[in-house]
Amino acid sequence: MLGLSSRPSSRRVTVVSALVATLALVACTPASASNVRVRHSLFGMHDGTATSSSLGQIHEGAVRLWDVGVQWRDVETHVNGHRYDWTRLDQLVSAAQAAHAEVTMVVAGTPRFYSANPWNVPAQQIPAYKAFVKALMKRYRSFHGARGIAAYQVWNEANIKTFWTGTVGRMAQLTRAMDQVRDRVDRRAKVIGPAMVTRLPFELDGLGAFYHQRVGGAPVWRFVDAVGLSLYPKDTYGRRAGVPEDSMKLLRQSRAKLRHDGVPGSKAIWNTEINYGLGAGSATPISRARQASNVMRTYLLNAANRVKRVFWYRYDWGRLGDGGTLGNTLITSPDDSSTVTAAGRAYHRVQLWMHGTILGTRTSPPCAKDRHGTYGCVVKDGTGKRYIYWNPFHGAKVRLPKGVHRLQGVLGGNSTVKPRQLLQVNYKPVMVRR
Repeated sequence: MLGLSSRPSSRRVTVVSALVATLALVACTPASASNVRVRHSLFGMHDGTATSSSLGQIHEGAVRLWDVGVQWRDVETHVNGHRYDWTRLDQLVSAAQAAHAEVTMVVAGTPRFYSANPWNVPAQQIPAYKAFVKALMKRYRSFHGARGIAAYQVWNEANIKTFWTGTVGRMAQLTRAMDQVRDRVDRRAKVIGPAMVTRLPFELDGLGAFYHQRVGGAPVWRFVDAVGLSLYPKDTYGRRAGVPEDSMKLLRQSRAKLRHDGVPGSKAIWNTEINYGLGAGSATPISRARQASNVMRTYLLNAANRVKRVFWYRYDWGRLGDGGTLGNTLITSPDDSSTVTAAGRAYHRVQLWMHGTILGTRTSPPCAKDRHGTYGCVVKDGTGKRYIYWNPFHGAKVRLPKGVHRLQGVLGGNSTVKPRQLLQVNYKPVMVRR
């Protein structure tokens, strides 16, 4: 594979972007059906540290429990009497509760006494799966006087052999099984469809094959509250690195597959894993600014495209044996998860930038892209409006709206601007406000 470049392209094209849709929002427009209210639970994270330290460092609003020692086989330790070890899961749920973060539990990894292969559930063991889901929901529907786990995901990445070797029909049966338990035990809990990888054509075919299934005469999508997607883009596209805008192309392709198989467009989508640079072996490093930009653009674009949760993978990625890392955008230092990187600070900063509602109009969606590829987002809350601009592949200029005076960059630097001036932008998002 071609390596990633940590330098901006030398082929710079400077264009003057009108951003008509953005400027039209300077006036007080009426509320639009295209507006997106940004909720704190959008900002999800995977964190395997002993104390879930991300909750105090970057203040995410949701956590997804995967690769943290609480798979089905980690919790159900004996077959007789369904004996469970709740120690680790209790610790993680308690930490999230204390930080007011929503918990999603992935129910996958079959105990050895039910299957020799943890990535399969034999048909005769579906009742055992249901029994474990029932035990989970009974314990965490009210935990220490408050909701413990808010959502349960049926499986992890069920369209690749790494995590699922059973049939697509069996996965559909597990999905209905979880929905049945939810209806009896914890009707307020959400059921999230099994995560599906989307970066390659055969994986998109697997997504379509699953949502084409019917169980008990009903389409499988009826048993889930949200579709789960892993929206990792490829590590490179030609001579450039994969970026958040590539991930959004995968989202569009996934929605087309779902629509083809009859899934309503109103069905929620959760981005249950995301990072960049994943390929064969360790990722090619990229600059601090590119890492921070990846984080910010990820959350802005997912929110604008109505994705309800985005779980970053992950807070505490350490180094591989060769000294590299699997992803190129790291929230903490690979050598010390207590040291937050520029990307980690950007993760918190973008929460502040996005606080409130991302505005659209009747004719233009939130975070619209102009004909030169320059994005413009307008976010409004009780303090006023914030305008966020970037162009992922070229240099460009934008005309700032009236009344703005302050600019903040992706790395946190602050400066002053003049209303109506032409501002040079590039792949690094900038935010301007009064």
